[in-house]
Amino acid sequence: MIRMTRREPNPKVADLKKLPLFAGLSSTILRTLSTNLDEVTIPEGERFMTEGRSNDTFVILLDGEVELIVGGRVHEVLGPGDIIGLPSMFTRLDSTADVSARKPVRALVASHKQFSSLLANRELAIRFKAAMFDRLRDEVYQLTHGQTKSAAKAEPAAQAKSKAPGKKK
Repeated sequence: MIRMTRREPNPKVADLKKLPLFAGLSSTILRTLSTNLDEVTIPEGERFMTEGRSNDTFVILLDGEVELIVGGRVHEVLGPGDIIGLPSMFTRLDSTADVSARKPVRALVASHKQFSSLLANRELAIRFKAAMFDRLRDEVYQLTHGQTKSAAKAEPAAQAKSKAPGKKK
């Protein structure tokens, strides 16, 4: 009797399925994506992108936090599901920020060559462009409102907490 061995699920595919950017993609596309991404870990405190220097990778954060530092100031803190370096991948221009690991990071990364392979897939190209436009929209919001959208969403909740009456003993 012939028995089929059960294939272990690809851990990168499992990680990608959890991210909103890749929700609804077929298993075939997720496998293509995973084969063009390398998993890395970045220790806390390490700067892995430098403002004004060539950026040869893009990063999908799986775990941990990073700081985007522009002009020596923390511009934003990003975490799981966020993507860094897409503009450099599309334009081949220098990085617009320093990026440092605020907490230890586990991430998936792609070089320009790997990224170009991914863009051959129309669905992935659309998703990456949409992510870049979302980021641009957030930057415009920050410029016009003086804060990030995520900070604006968190602010009412923080205000409500501070106004909530304390528990009486």
